[in-house]
Amino acid sequence: MSAFSLSEFYQRNRRVVIWVILFALLWLLRDFFGIVFLTFVLAIVAAPLTEIGRRRLRMPPWLALTSVYVLFLVLLISFVRFVVPSVASEVNRTIENLPETEERLVELKNRFVESYPSLRQPLAGFLRSALTDDVVATIERRLANERQRLNLSGLDTELDVEYGEVTVEDPDKLAALTVYWNRRDQLYLNALMNEQFQRIRDYAPAVINMLYQATATTLLALLFSFMILIDLRRIKHGVAQLKSSRIGDFYDEAAQPIVRFGILVGRAIEAQALIACANTVLTLAGMMLLGIPLKAMLSVIVFVCSFIPVLGVFISTTPIVLVALNAGGPILSLAAIGMVVAIHAIEAYLLNPMIYGRHLRLNPVLTLIILYVGYHVFGLWGMLLGVPVARYFVHDVLGVPFKERGSEPQEPAAA
Repeated sequence: MSAFSLSEFYQRNRRVVIWVILFALLWLLRDFFGIVFLTFVLAIVAAPLTEIGRRRLRMPPWLALTSVYVLFLVLLISFVRFVVPSVASEVNRTIENLPETEERLVELKNRFVESYPSLRQPLAGFLRSALTDDVVATIERRLANERQRLNLSGLDTELDVEYGEVTVEDPDKLAALTVYWNRRDQLYLNALMNEQFQRIRDYAPAVINMLYQATATTLLALLFSFMILIDLRRIKHGVAQLKSSRIGDFYDEAAQPIVRFGILVGRAIEAQALIACANTVLTLAGMMLLGIPLKAMLSVIVFVCSFIPVLGVFISTTPIVLVALNAGGPILSLAAIGMVVAIHAIEAYLLNPMIYGRHLRLNPVLTLIILYVGYHVFGLWGMLLGVPVARYFVHDVLGVPFKERGSEPQEPAAA
């Protein structure tokens, strides 16, 4: 039996060994994915802007690149300096207006029940189901005292008078039941709002901490991407020299696939930028139609958050709803929620598949399936990289041809 030879094993399984090592390194460096991806995104965005300054404005390359990054810094500082305080003030204003908001919600509920009396009990059941068991138990004790004060039994309060199934001929008893039902709904609504605003208070420190971390990460990514682009020729030359080094096998095996995958990710970023623009325009039009103030600030938030899959929807919706609630009350805030739901339905089921599909040459239905599966299996990274990974796997790994050959990514020129 011949002795095991590591060199012979490597030569026979060179491709598998190389990719196993590369994926193992990626796994070890997974905590740095965020800053690496953000650096890549900023470089992808800055490169064409630099070309505009260099070719159209006749600026030196270093000055064009520096101008682009100064613009990035101004946008980041403006966002942190003006947008974040505005959102914080809207949150404080909402908390201060909580009693008035509760009164408006109770009035809205009463008008709704008067128009649709059969929905009183289902509405109360929904409010009750949204509360914790401890809160419900506390409210039930208060309602028991309320029944005793109004001289009502538990059976009386369960009568479906407004369904027409039971008739209460005593007007005093009917008035007492109406008072009890309104008090019950008010307690449920008050407890639900207190719970939600307590969550906002509890999450506020974490959100502020996350904002500072995101700002620091963005600043580092700006620095890294600037250094890469300002010295890109030397970096290309240094990377090309790896071909004749001891890790030349890794270069020969992985360089071209990594470059092609980077091109696909760049196309995905371009697609996401188009989606962000479309989403911002639709949201701005909706806010103008509804009369929601602070449109410029909210549009900036929507545009920035459009680059954050899934979570960005909730981040951008919160300030819109808060501003609408403070400006027009519950009805305007509900209309704002409906507007956001409609826009993001258009984005998820129309814009995403069409734009991603056109940029990456994938069927829109297949793109929608990839986005859905990627999010549920891999979360945020599945949404960010699912489509380019699937596109690369289908075309470059499986070798499935595409009809529109002229749109294929070009092989990078040798350094």
